[in-house]
Amino acid sequence: MDGMSLILFALSWLVIIYVGNCMLAGKVIVPNWSEMSLYITTMAALGLIGEIIFDSVYQAVFNAPLWVYHVLPIHDSYTSIYSVFLWGMIGLHIYLLKDLLKRKKLTSALAFSTIFMVEAIVIETLVNLSFLWLFDDYIYYYLPADLWHLASLQTLPLYLFAGFITYITLRTARRYSRLALMGNFLVIAILVLWR
Repeated sequence: MDGMSLILFALSWLVIIYVGNCMLAGKVIVPNWSEMSLYITTMAALGLIGEIIFDSVYQAVFNAPLWVYHVLPIHDSYTSIYSVFLWGMIGLHIYLLKDLLKRKKLTSALAFSTIFMVEAIVIETLVNLSFLWLFDDYIYYYLPADLWHLASLQTLPLYLFAGFITYITLRTARRYSRLALMGNFLVIAILVLWR
């Protein structure tokens, strides 16, 4: 797979996420570009940091990683340069979903974290499955086979915790949006360039 294939794959998933959220909302969502950028970069930064920390701890405890990245791996394959897109896509999804969650009164930290947990594993499975189907390789390969190496149920507690961290981080980031946006770009740049 070449760089253009990776870009087209990423763009196709951005369209799927956008159209899916518009369908859920029952309307065309017109984004606030500044706020959307904050969500995307916040999730990209949190995702990279979280993958490195969690899989490092998992490796130390179980003497094997939970996952290994196959596409553009960095930091001992705990994460990937491509994760900037993957986690940014989750940020886009959260941004597009936020108004619907408000309308449904699902705004508590527990509701957000639970939704985050379920949707993260579903989205990561679908993205990895479609990548496997198109390119005959995994973006990330989970060592446990409980979900056919596409994802793992072992990530559910991680995603519940990550949802809570995301909830708190996004609330804070919205208050200090310019500073948070600059910080996000700095964290992403450091983690991608310092391998």
